Amino acid sequence: MRLWAKANSQELPNIESILILGLTDGVLLIRYFSFSKRQVEGDHWYPTVNEAKRDAEQVYGVQPTAWLAIRDEKDELYQLSVMPIAGYTFDAESAEWVPSESTDYSPKSRH
Repeated sequence: MRLWAKANSQELPNIESILILGLTDGVLLIRYFSFSKRQVEGDHWYPTVNEAKRDAEQVYGVQPTAWLAIRDEKDELYQLSVMPIAGYTFDAESAEWVPSESTDYSPKSRH
């Protein structure tokens, strides 16, 4: 599942668009400087689509009727949606997701 919308935030004008990507467990809200060039600003995980949409509306100015469904394709976003995120890193040189060298996937303390 992929939902895309144009962002409209005066506080964050560099964010061009938002993508909600369905994962096996929850969704990612991915923020783009440029969607067509795959220039990602960052992402956040949410347990539900509705929570991601609510945040997109409040923070990035995406209206509830602005979402467009994008066909699922077997590209890098598809790979991200069907594999566990922990244990993989994106290798920009080869443009592929590769197993991480680290085997410690536990959350790190922020204290």
